[in-house]
Amino acid sequence: MGLSKKSSKFLSSELYEMRFNMKTGLASQKKLSTSVVEFPRVNESYTGRRQQYVYGTIFDSTAKITGIIKFDLHAEPETGKTKLEFVGNVQGIYDFGPGRFGSEAIFVPRVPGMTSEEDDGYLIFFVHDENTGKSSVNVLDAKTMSADPVAVVEIPHRVPPGFHAFFVTEEQLQEQGKS
Repeated sequence: MGLSKKSSKFLSSELYEMRFNMKTGLASQKKLSTSVVEFPRVNESYTGRRQQYVYGTIFDSTAKITGIIKFDLHAEPETGKTKLEFVGNVQGIYDFGPGRFGSEAIFVPRVPGMTSEEDDGYLIFFVHDENTGKSSVNVLDAKTMSADPVAVVEIPHRVPPGFHAFFVTEEQLQEQGKS
């Protein structure tokens, strides 16, 4: 996992934490990764508040998404967690497996709103298995980042690696129908 130096010069996106002091107008930034991390996602119920968890994608040397990584922004980095050259504290890595490439993960809270812990929810993402030619939607427990997904639903069509998506609740769909 992680990118080689040669391929990473073309893909230079890294994870930063940005802080803005609305009273003083000052801004600061802290670099959280030295390896490529793309498509960072958070529990959107916490937008505008101090967030603890960020989920991102990790790449192989061909710039295909090979897994999902979870950062804890409040924890101090631990020794021995530098495999991917990340500065922030890595709380979990979900590897798609050999020949399996996927999409960004969308965070969906287990209970809508801020009634639960920030990481109490699911990560939903697509995976295409180049060995079998099959694609699936995968649901992962965002809190545990367990190697055993909550659900894997095979899709009858190929979903290419890097496919983008978003989650819409039933209520949001009903509102769309009214307009």
